[in-house]
Formats: sequence, structure tokens, C-alpha cells
Amino acid sequence: MANVYSPESLGIKAPGGGFQQGGWYSGRQYWGGTLADPGVIHPQSTQSGAGSAVSSAVNAQSAAAQNTTPQQINSYLTGQTQKATAVKPTGQVTPAQVAGQAGVSGATGLSGLSTMTPQATLNLPELYQTLYKSSGISESEAKYSQMEKDYIEAKGKINDNPFLSEATRVGRVAKLESLFAERTASIKNDIAVKKADIETRLNLETKQFDINSQAAQQALSQFNTLLQMGALTGATGDDIANITRSTGISSEMIYSAIDYQKSKDVKTSVIQSTNDAGVVTVSVINTDTGEIVKQTSLGAIGNAQTGRQPSEADKKSYYQNALREDASKGVELGNIFKLYTGYLDANDIYNLYNANSMFGPAKESPEELAKYGVKDTTKSNIVTW
Repeated sequence: MANVYSPESLGIKAPGGGFQQGGWYSGRQYWGGTLADPGVIHPQSTQSGAGSAVSSAVNAQSAAAQNTTPQQINSYLTGQTQKATAVKPTGQVTPAQVAGQAGVSGATGLSGLSTMTPQATLNLPELYQTLYKSSGISESEAKYSQMEKDYIEAKGKINDNPFLSEATRVGRVAKLESLFAERTASIKNDIAVKKADIETRLNLETKQFDINSQAAQQALSQFNTLLQMGALTGATGDDIANITRSTGISSEMIYSAIDYQKSKDVKTSVIQSTNDAGVVTVSVINTDTGEIVKQTSLGAIGNAQTGRQPSEADKKSYYQNALREDASKGVELGNIFKLYTGYLDANDIYNLYNANSMFGPAKESPEELAKYGVKDTTKSNIVTW
């Protein structure tokens, strides 16, 4: 059981935009109308570790982003606790037991166009099942379960072997445990970030999370600070999952920013913008040059319940992201033009292909490109809209 408090009882006033679900105020997390104990993840939160104190690793990252020390943060939380000793909790709550959740990071080809037509109402169970199934989590969990079963059986055989000395038994068990941890690390990370993606996508769609809120923008700023410091080079799956939940940015884009920075030895940043149609676009950029490394659209966030038909801007953004995805997976230029001619301008198709193709910029001559309708081959290969 964990304590929860009303903001009024603690004398904590809402900021200009109001309290944000999952936001932190005076060291306390807000959720469902109440605040948790200082430094404790709200017990009703759907985040990992609900009802438990924030880990020292997260505190260290937060301290680095704020140019303070973990000791200063702990001292502040202790002070907040002492100030509120006379305040009675509103109640006690059992930490939420929430099944794994998680989100899509953008369009994946023309076959998914039907997802752009909003339904009159949002069917959350159906959306959750669709996201869960398409993410591949079930397969990953089944694979991990089998690996864990094999590990337990192998460990049992070692412990039950009467011919092994104690030293040999202990050594073999230790080696087996090390191998299991090493071989399952990537799959555990994969499961963690995919669940966070689904949770974030659901929260975005239902407006439980506002990507344009002050809290989300602050989290994105802190992430970019840590990113440029190189502090995320060894980030675990849980680290990436927490960043996804706090910023609303998909794990795919977060990994892209980290991996590109490591491989190219350049500074990267993640930015997001919203056009007049309400479509949110997230981009990984080279911080020094402004070059777009990767870009994806989150769609018209939170409009799934309204029945609003997709605008021309929505459709254009959808086709642009679908083309990027196809080009990055190896679809050749000729087939790209067959798929997207009539939906996008020929020059746009050409530039998008050059910026995202796994084969590099197109090798076709100006004469060959002219057959597809490309009129200008002198422009930059990077499309920045």
C-alpha cells in the first residue's frame, strides 16, 4: 500500500496548464487527481515500478540533466517529506497491476492506409490487441519463456548431479546464470521498449498524454541534454522505455538518435512539430547541420474519437512516411515511382528516395528520371519538410 495526497492538502498549486498525468510537482508524481509521496512513482501509475521509489539510476540521469548531483536531489526529496509530515494522506492505494502495454512509430507501407480513417469512437481493447499483435511482443515473450524454461532445467540438472564437487557445481551454475543473462538481455530490452511504445501510443490517442504539454517538452529537453552528453550510449531497454513514456517519442526514433550519434560521432537531437491539421511529426536531426537523419509521423494525435476525416496534409504526411519506410527496406526506385506516383510529386518522391534508400542516392541518369516526371535533379537529397 502507498499513500496518496490531494494537491490542496500539500499546498501545491497547479501550473498554468494544469496538472499533467504522470508529471512531477515538488518531487511528487501526479496521477488521477492525487500526488504520491516524494520520489515515489504514483501507485496508480501504469509506469513500471508503480508504488516504488524512483531508481538511483533515474535520479542520476535527472541530476545530470539539471546540472545538480544525485545527493542534492535526495536532499530535496527528504526536505519535501519532512515538510509534509503533518499532512494526512487522502488514502492508501495498492500499486496498479497493469499488463504490458506499448505503440506504433509511423506508417509501414501503402497496405496500412485504412488506419488513416478515424472511427466514430475509439475501441481501446481492439486498438490494444492490434498494437500488441503487430509489435511481435507475444513471439518475443514466448521465446523468452522457452529460454527461461531451458535455463531452469539445465540449472536443476547441475544441482542434482551427485558426482560434482561443491566448487564445480557453484562454478557451473555461475557460468550458466551469466550465459542466460547475456543471451536474454536483448530480448528483455525488446519486450520492455515495445510495451512502452504501446502504452505511449494508447495514451497519445486517448489524450492521457499530451505530447505538446510542458512536462513532455521538458522531458524531451532533458533527453536531448543526456543524448548530447553521451550519457545514453549504454542505455538499457528499461531506460529507453522510460524515455518513451515521458516524451511520447517512439523507441525506434530514440534508438535512431543514439545509434546515429555513436556511428557518425556527431551530435543528434530529437524534435517534434505539429502542423495546422494537428499532425505531429517527429524528426531526428544532426544538431550541428540541421540535417534530418530520420523522420516519422504520429498522425493527428488524439483525434481518433472525433470522426474527423484525414486532411490532404494528413494524407501527404502518411505517403511520405510510407515511402521512407519502403525505401529504407530496399524497395527500388522504379517500384517506388509505381507505388507513389499520383500521391506525391515526382521530385518529392525522388528526393525522399535519395534521403532514405538503403542503396544510397539514385543512380539513374537525368534522362531516365525525366521519364518518371522528375524535373530537377540538382536539389539537395535531404527533404526537410
